[in-house]
Amino acid sequence: MTHFPHFTRLLTAGEPVRICLFGSSTTEGVGASTPDHGFGPVFERTFAPYAPGGLTVINRGIGGNGAREMHDRLQQVIDDKADLVIWQGGTNDAWQNVPVSYFIDTTRDDLNTLRRHGSDLAMIGPQWCKMLEECPTFPPFRDAPAALALEMGIPYFDRYTRMKSWCAEYNVTREDLSPDNLHMQDFGYKLLGESVAHWLIDLTGAPGTDANT
Repeated sequence: MTHFPHFTRLLTAGEPVRICLFGSSTTEGVGASTPDHGFGPVFERTFAPYAPGGLTVINRGIGGNGAREMHDRLQQVIDDKADLVIWQGGTNDAWQNVPVSYFIDTTRDDLNTLRRHGSDLAMIGPQWCKMLEECPTFPPFRDAPAALALEMGIPYFDRYTRMKSWCAEYNVTREDLSPDNLHMQDFGYKLLGESVAHWLIDLTGAPGTDANT
């Protein structure tokens, strides 16, 4: 199965590719010591060797955005004409008392719009952190992105589960990854950016020059 048919074809042909990162504070890199240590730059540095035709990464992350704000910005993402859009969300709507049905319906519509405009799609789910675990409205938003990805046939990166596994693997705590109890810091972004890039490499079979080293 080809998860990203358009994007994978370009990679395999050695053509330049464009990726748009579309989301909220994680995509923006809130919590990193410098912008260069945020999710987007780490992802770009990790994936670039596997895009021999050239890679452009467009960061459309704005902290605090939920489904409503991302919908309002959708035309920007359409205009980016990205070959792949990596959507990240499902956190801020829980704080905003947005009905989960609105989140699901709006996100579904927006993802379908991006798909109709020719972009392949991937999704990153919410994080595992103290503030969200203590938020009574969070559980349905934790589960909704994964269910929507399954419904729409969109590859889904389960950040919530990955963060738990990183804590066990590296002998760190949830608060080590998110010192302010919500946003990731440099080490967390390093793990996330590298993991999402390698997840994408595995799904595409990206033919980068470093693929076999």
